[in-house]
Amino acid sequence: MKPLLRNKTAGFTLLEIMLVIIIIVTLMAVLLPNLKNAMSDSKKGEAQIYITTIAGNLAQYELLNGMPPSSSQGLKALMEKPAGDPQPRKWRQHMEKIMPDPWGVDYRYEFPGRHNKNNYDVFSCGPDRAPNTEDDIGNWD
Repeated sequence: MKPLLRNKTAGFTLLEIMLVIIIIVTLMAVLLPNLKNAMSDSKKGEAQIYITTIAGNLAQYELLNGMPPSSSQGLKALMEKPAGDPQPRKWRQHMEKIMPDPWGVDYRYEFPGRHNKNNYDVFSCGPDRAPNTEDDIGNWD
């Protein structure tokens, strides 16, 4: 058998390598912003779902006690029997723990609400982590 001869010109040229690098960088420049937007939308959806869960538990609290917790009692009234006025008539634990929002900030509660004047507002401060801004996500959306 005849041995294979190695071609001394085999391999990639600098131009070919540079072309591949340019293609990869271009693809990353197009895909990364879209991935970032998808992650942001996912966090907003997660916050909205959890707000709906909290609002459902607040509705159960209100059914048992005739009114939702006061702003000073807050969401903690779903986990521990509140002290102070108004005292709940038939308190029971509705949630074991309330997780922070996807940005690591505690969910907020106001009664009466700014957006729901005759009811309560439950909301996340959103990506900017500051309350009462445009990017807040709440039970009024």
